[in-house]
Amino acid sequence: PNNGLVIYCGTIVTEDGKEKKVNIDFEPFKAINTSLYLCDNKFHTEALQALLADDSRFGFIIMDGNGALFGTLQGNSREVITKFSVDLPKKHGRGGQ
Repeated sequence: PNNGLVIYCGTIVTEDGKEKKVNIDFEPFKAINTSLYLCDNKFHTEALQALLADDSRFGFIIMDGNGALFGTLQGNSREVITKFSVDLPKKHGRGGQ
């Protein structure tokens, strides 16, 4: 999926004390850039909570002698908007006779 995939799988104890297997999978509403595989006694939701907390989007430009890159950063997901390269002439010394 474009935004990643969230999978929760495990065994929970119901209110009447019985064990029940649970499988939950969905595509998050924003891109998620975290990979986590744990065998634990709880479902870890920190990465999903970060998606809800961080709505600020920042733009950035990276330039060097070979070109430039324009992109955005929101939370821990980044998106490259455009990238281009240039072929500039190199410095040369003075000609002499």
